Amino acid sequence: MDSQQFRINEASLKWIIFLAMLAAVAVWAVRGVLVRAQQMSTADTTVSAFASISPGSSAKAVVRLESVKGNELKGTLLERQSDTVYLLPSERTPPVIAVLTSDTSVVMGKPQEIAVGVVVQLGGTIDANHVLQTNQVVILTGYVRVSQKQGDSP
Repeated sequence: MDSQQFRINEASLKWIIFLAMLAAVAVWAVRGVLVRAQQMSTADTTVSAFASISPGSSAKAVVRLESVKGNELKGTLLERQSDTVYLLPSERTPPVIAVLTSDTSVVMGKPQEIAVGVVVQLGGTIDANHVLQTNQVVILTGYVRVSQKQGDSP
């Protein structure tokens, strides 16, 4: 029996190393995109759940801003119907109050877009006064639609 020896020449070895490194970089890049996409998934926080969050806990809320005064934001908590449709609450609810901190980052959009009427997702920590100390703002206007609950329209 004739035994053949498997040999890789230098040029082939370089190509194999290059392709392996290219694959590793591609996996790293795709993982980074997936992690960021997961962080930006929209919140599904109900009015009652938001009201019961204890101080020091993390919270996310999708809010239509009613007031923007300096770093203080006030708005109406919206109820998620689907990924792209949020509903105004059927009853009058207390406003969500949030404060932009020095750690706040705007993930989608620009800080100048934070204005009355804009739909945002706010993420951060609830303080002792039940104010959301934000560390992340995602501008959702243009990506989601706000609707009235069925049966609430005239």
